[in-house]
Amino acid sequence: MKKILVMLLLAFAFVGCNKVKDDKASPYRQVLKPGSPAVDFLFKDMDGRPFRLSEEKGKVVVLYFWRMKCEECKDEMKTLESLYKKNKDRGLIVAAVNADTMHSAPLADVREFLSASGITFTNLRDDQGFVSEAYNVLKAPEAFVIDKNGAIAAIMTTRTDWASDENTRLLESLL
Repeated sequence: MKKILVMLLLAFAFVGCNKVKDDKASPYRQVLKPGSPAVDFLFKDMDGRPFRLSEEKGKVVVLYFWRMKCEECKDEMKTLESLYKKNKDRGLIVAAVNADTMHSAPLADVREFLSASGITFTNLRDDQGFVSEAYNVLKAPEAFVIDKNGAIAAIMTTRTDWASDENTRLLESLL
């Protein structure tokens, strides 16, 4: 009996040490950079409507990750609303991804903030972290500007002045 147990343990150790070859790289492990294709996802927005990123091809998308406890994120959301209103008829989509969990910020609190702030662009709730993981987002705020072909044009890893000359030129070149 002891020999059988030892052999089973050795067999298990041997099998456990083999790497499983994965020919397809997971998008969740990609390092995203300008020029990379944007990772597609399907989520329901705060009103229950489906939002699939790939269906926005032909438009410029600002994919913005934020949290309720991040005051600079909330300030930036208001700036993004102005940018969205100014450019939505030109093909600009702003999709904000709230990366809070149910415990860190109840959905009712998020909705209340959006309503009180007059935010009208698309808002998604990523309380399981799927979209944040796909985009390797570790902190907020963070934004990805996605061009009309579905490629990442720029990544903003800190608070962004969307009205700056540099960002205005970037968006103008993409729109």
